Amino acid sequence: MNLKELPFSMKPVGWFQIAWSGEIPTGEAIPLKYFGHDLVAFRGEDGTLRVMDAHCHHMGAHLGHGGKVKGNCVTCPYHGWVWSGEGKNVEIPYQEQTVNKKLRVWPIIEQHGCVFMWHDPTGSPPRWGLPHMFDSFTEFSDMSEEEFYPIFPHGTRRWPNEPVHPQITFENSVDSMHFRYVHDSPMDPLLLEMDIRENDTVFRTLFGFKSLRTKEIEMVFDTRTTGVGCSFNVFKGAYNYRVLFSATPIDDETSELFNTIWWPRRENDSGDIPEDIRQRIEKEILTTVDEDLLVWRNQKYVDRPLLAKQDVKAFTALRKWQAGFYDLPPVED
Repeated sequence: MNLKELPFSMKPVGWFQIAWSGEIPTGEAIPLKYFGHDLVAFRGEDGTLRVMDAHCHHMGAHLGHGGKVKGNCVTCPYHGWVWSGEGKNVEIPYQEQTVNKKLRVWPIIEQHGCVFMWHDPTGSPPRWGLPHMFDSFTEFSDMSEEEFYPIFPHGTRRWPNEPVHPQITFENSVDSMHFRYVHDSPMDPLLLEMDIRENDTVFRTLFGFKSLRTKEIEMVFDTRTTGVGCSFNVFKGAYNYRVLFSATPIDDETSELFNTIWWPRRENDSGDIPEDIRQRIEKEILTTVDEDLLVWRNQKYVDRPLLAKQDVKAFTALRKWQAGFYDLPPVED
């Protein structure tokens, strides 16, 4: 996909996944890059995760490459300057005076083992919250997080450096027929419901899958897409797992895709995901993104697509809603 030809930028406003919590243990600093920004993520002794601009204001060293966590701060690997989790220079080891210049601190949320970062080109603070994989679906399914195996590391997979715009990936959320042709679905998909929620920040769809034999709906799944970054999906019926799919721009040409699977625990099993379930997840679920990527990598964006009658309302509503996450004015104090 030629991202330069798209009618929208790679800098939408919203929440985007940047990691899984298990990747950043206490006392470690790691490098990240998203939205064209070099970042450092580190977890202090208090267990709190911080994400900041990565380059030390002294000589420009990257704090994520060799930087050390000191208390709740990160130390530059080049000359030992210490930067707090609030972005302040709090120590220069060879002089008493510090500098009055801050590193940018990025808003983040950690929930159900995933790390999300707020991105807004205007620098405005978060304008809305995130759906929750469990709290947001209580009217649809009352299963709790404890009833699922831990997600990390065996229920996770990422695809870095993909020439794909996040908005394209989330058009699947209203595309019932692609399940049959891209994923060879053994059941017939049908879009049952569609609405916009939570002050226009969540696009919700409900799909049903009919048995090809009985023609009865055997499985439904509820999807909550927030902005153009994350899609929370709960399956109920023939399967009862949950999936978080996320797409986060790295720069103006590539994105990183994340897939996270919550699989129900077997009765009286309090351990990690058993090997047979891991293989099933890999074969049946994680590979679906590989199948989508065969299309996404080579797709040309059609601004005014020729749509089947059943798709007109859903695609039109989704694209109109997605347009609201670009070029927002700054939030006034």
